[in-house]
This record gives sequence, structure tokens and C-alpha cells, in this order.
Amino acid sequence: METVPLLNRRPCSPKYILSLCLAPIYGNRTKWLLLAETVEHYRLQGVEHFYFYVKDIDDYSLKLLQYYVRNGEAEVVFFKGDQEKTSREWQSVGVQDCLQRSRHHSQYSIFADLDERILPLNNHSLAEYVVCINSTF
Repeated sequence: METVPLLNRRPCSPKYILSLCLAPIYGNRTKWLLLAETVEHYRLQGVEHFYFYVKDIDDYSLKLLQYYVRNGEAEVVFFKGDQEKTSREWQSVGVQDCLQRSRHHSQYSIFADLDERILPLNNHSLAEYVVCINSTF
């Protein structure tokens, strides 16, 4: 049995303020444009790091993910292709892994699907909003 290694990320303070855990990507349809839109949207909102989970992906979209990894903006976890699970099961695995993977690495982590965009209602960025909300409690 193979497992996904967990990294001990207990620095004095988190490396990032806000990270995004993206729901698992599956299916061989082209997704590069949606991926680029998602990353650039959230970068404008103050997200500093991305965690991608991939079951299936087309070649061009994979090249885009590799670009973000090379730039240090993202980490990618690939699920083994021979494990047949429902999309709900893959989503659960991705959420649990990202909770552990981003722990002590990012002060805040948000979860979204590839086609979702989270925006605060005021003029703040998402990162500013999260920090502001936390300071009021």
C-alpha cells in the first residue's frame, strides 16, 4: 500500500497568510483556461499559495500546473489512476489531505472548486477580509 507523505511544517510562523485548496480535478476535458482564470483571480484576491489535486488532466493543463509549481506558487498531488472512486470520495480525500498539508504552512486556507470564485462584498481583497474578520474576534 502506498501513502501520501505528510510534511512536518511547523515553522515559527506560517509561510503564507492565505492559501487555496482546490477540489480534485478529474476528467480529460481541457481545463487550462479555467485553471488560469482561477489562479489569477485568487492571486488578485491575495491568495499566496495553491494546492491542486489531480485525478485526470489533459496535457496542456498539466503544463500550466507545472508552470505554477516551478514558480513556487503551487503544489500538486496526483491521485493514482487505477483507483476508481466517485467524485465525492475524491473530494473528501482532497479536503483531508489539504487540511494537513496546509497546516502550519499557511495561516488561513480556503476551499473551492475550479469553477467557483469567492469575493468579499466590500472593497477589500479576500486576504484582507480574512485577516480583518479574525482580528475582530
